[in-house]
Amino acid sequence: MMPQSKKTKKIAILGGPGTGKTTLCKQLDVDYSLAGYISDVCLEFARSYIARYGIPTNIFEQFLLYEGQKQREYELRYCDIIFCDNATILNYVYGLMCCNFKNPKEMYSLMKLFEWAMKDLPGYEVFYIPREFAVEKDGIRYQDDDFAVVVDQKIKNFLDIMNVPYHIITGDLRTRVEKVKEIIGFEQLRSRKLINNKPEEKHQGTQ
Repeated sequence: MMPQSKKTKKIAILGGPGTGKTTLCKQLDVDYSLAGYISDVCLEFARSYIARYGIPTNIFEQFLLYEGQKQREYELRYCDIIFCDNATILNYVYGLMCCNFKNPKEMYSLMKLFEWAMKDLPGYEVFYIPREFAVEKDGIRYQDDDFAVVVDQKIKNFLDIMNVPYHIITGDLRTRVEKVKEIIGFEQLRSRKLINNKPEEKHQGTQ
């Protein structure tokens, strides 16, 4: 049984674009909600940002993305468990990809992102999804397989180099769901009964 406490359990499903993170988060939310948990999906703030302002071009925008992601998680603090298809710890990874290492201000910004990532890291249980399918172009974020693979590797390198505990999840959707549930714990807290809709039974005694 997953320990019940007032602190929201945050499950971070990480990987590059198009690996099935959001789909997995949504299915996990359905399963846990139906079982009686107060759960929700914390969607990637960066996607909304990019749709409105375009792809970030400098490291300073990562601070905006960090705060946006942090706020989304905070708004779901009432939940027992939330499933995140991104995490604030990744803003450091994306910062690495756009940092001008010869610029002192950008180097200082990168150090701050790293500091925040290390501070936030213990709050997540991390799962990594390796690439098993080709990227489907969505017109929002990444448009080619090559760059998506670079993102995959940067994320995994970060997890490995920083000795972050994480679980690798592979397989089709149902297999992934069951693997995550097995690791974090799953119990049927309540059963859902079918409503017996017999004629005129539901409204007897009413005018």
